[in-house]
Amino acid sequence: MSDNSFQLATLDNRPYFESALRFGVKNGLISAAKISAIETEAPKGMVQMAEVFGSKYLRPEIDMAQKRIVNLVSLYLKQSTQGDLTLAAKMISDNTFLTLSRGGSGLLKALFVMPEYALLGREEKGRVEDFLEVWSRKDNDVDYLNTLEQRKTNATEIAAAFWFGEQLGLSRAALQEHDADATSVVRTAMLLRMLGKKEESLVNQVEFAKLIDAVRKKGKISKRTKDIFEPIPTEYQAIADRIQQEISDHDLPKILSASLALDAVVFELKDRYFIRDYELEDTSEYDALVSKEWTKLTKGITDVYALLTVFFCLSAGAAPKTVLTEANAKTLVKKIRKDGFHPELAIEFIKTAAPHEKQDSLLEEWNDFVQEADAYLLDDWDSSFSGALRFLDTHCDIEKSKK
Repeated sequence: MSDNSFQLATLDNRPYFESALRFGVKNGLISAAKISAIETEAPKGMVQMAEVFGSKYLRPEIDMAQKRIVNLVSLYLKQSTQGDLTLAAKMISDNTFLTLSRGGSGLLKALFVMPEYALLGREEKGRVEDFLEVWSRKDNDVDYLNTLEQRKTNATEIAAAFWFGEQLGLSRAALQEHDADATSVVRTAMLLRMLGKKEESLVNQVEFAKLIDAVRKKGKISKRTKDIFEPIPTEYQAIADRIQQEISDHDLPKILSASLALDAVVFELKDRYFIRDYELEDTSEYDALVSKEWTKLTKGITDVYALLTVFFCLSAGAAPKTVLTEANAKTLVKKIRKDGFHPELAIEFIKTAAPHEKQDSLLEEWNDFVQEADAYLLDDWDSSFSGALRFLDTHCDIEKSKK
């Protein structure tokens, strides 16, 4: 094709049906009788389509139906012939106009049933009629081709995830129940293969943290190129290779980085992997593993009243405790009225020591505490400290004195 021909082709914005029809007539591939048949069929199809998507009695709906039916025919012709005008002209000659229209509709219906997302749950779709209403208005096939390619990729990734899940002892039903992300399942399987643990699985976040901690202590991972990709079905090799490369380029540098705390690494990476029990059953075990300073000061206690007590102590410039006697609490209130209340010290502790996934909720709890605290802790009129102690008893773990 010459440069001039190419330029002319790219400037041809006519529907593909029209281009093929003109080409066929010009080259003697489409007869006058076929043209006459199309002129008879097309209006009938337009009226039917207008009635499906609107009203056959409104001129704008008829005009839109004309565009829709030409778009459907164009889509079917171009996809069936891969843009070969000779083949397209022969298809027009050999088929009725409505058959070609139904062919385009069939392509869109097939696109509709393909997975929109690479999720293993049971995808809830809308009405196919609504899908056709939107897509039949598209007058070029760019969106169709891009969406088709993406949905084919989704379908392959879903199939691969079910296969890898089976290798990890995860049934199809279990993966669907968790509405698992296909890529996360494959990534989990590939990480375990890279670590020589392809027969294992990740039950919860604690196990994920332990796995990463073991790799960090070792300082490297062994080269297991042969074991990593055997045996993986040929149709899933490209996906496995891509995700293995993503792990090497993105995840492993974080896992092996000495500048990142274990807690920070787990927090950044956990959503990329399939962890069955996302909610931790034993948060104290996880806290002890990823944040030793936090566990040391909180004694592994997760009760919010105990934690607010620790934060209160820090903000008063005192050694942190998870429980205070009334006498201790009174002493700290006196200290605050003398030296000041410094809630920022607790905020700094939360941000530097608390497990990442707890920080937002802890900061919110502490902020609520601080907003009320000044009115009670710094109230010089409360000379008996009764108001301050009532406030602390409501929000912290205060041990009542025995009478």
